[in-house]
Amino acid sequence: MINMGRKSDRRGYRSLSQAGDDITITGEQVQMKTLLTQRCTLSPLEDADLGELIPLFTNIEVRKYLGGVRPIEEALAGLRHSVHSPNDYPFTVRLINENTLIGYAVIASHHSPEDMEVSYMFLPEFWGYGYALETIKALIGFCKNELKLNRVVAETQTANTRSCSLLEKLGFRLEDSIVRFDAEQSIYVFGDYTELLSGR
Repeated sequence: MINMGRKSDRRGYRSLSQAGDDITITGEQVQMKTLLTQRCTLSPLEDADLGELIPLFTNIEVRKYLGGVRPIEEALAGLRHSVHSPNDYPFTVRLINENTLIGYAVIASHHSPEDMEVSYMFLPEFWGYGYALETIKALIGFCKNELKLNRVVAETQTANTRSCSLLEKLGFRLEDSIVRFDAEQSIYVFGDYTELLSGR
C-alpha cells in the first residue's frame, strides 16, 4: 500500500497519484494561495516577512519543545530555504481584523520521505484562543483540496501535551512514538477529512 503523503512542486506539477496500487503522472498544477479561517489569514510566506517571524524562533516558551532557541541567522536561512523550496508550503498567520502576525505554519517534507507534515508556531500571547486549531484545519483543507494528499502527519514531542491534545481534538491519530533529537516524539496521522472539513 502506498502512503499518499507524497511530495509535490508548488511551482510546477504533482508527479504522483494512486489508482489501485499503480502510480501515475497527473500533470495537476499546485500553487500557493491565501487561506482564510474565521479569524485568521494564512498568507504565503515571502522574503519581506522573514524579520517578523524571528520572535518565534528566539522565544524560549515557543521553542521549549522544538529544540530550543535558534540563532537569528540560522532561523533566517531556514525560512529563506522554505520560501524558495518547491516542496515547502509556508504561511504567515495573521489576525484578519488587525493584520497582526501571530504565528507561522508550514506544510513540508517529513523525516519519513513519503509523508508531508504540518508544523506550526504561535506567539505565547495568542495561545489558548483556538487560533492554532483554525490554522491546522485550513492547512488540512489545503492538503486535501490542493495537494490531493490522502494523509498528512504531524510530529511533536510527547511531553508537549497541549500540542498532542490539539492534534487529537482535530482527529489525528497516534501512529508511532520514536526518540529523535534526544526526546520522545509522537507521530500523528490524519487521513479522514470528512468530519473535520464539514465543520462538524
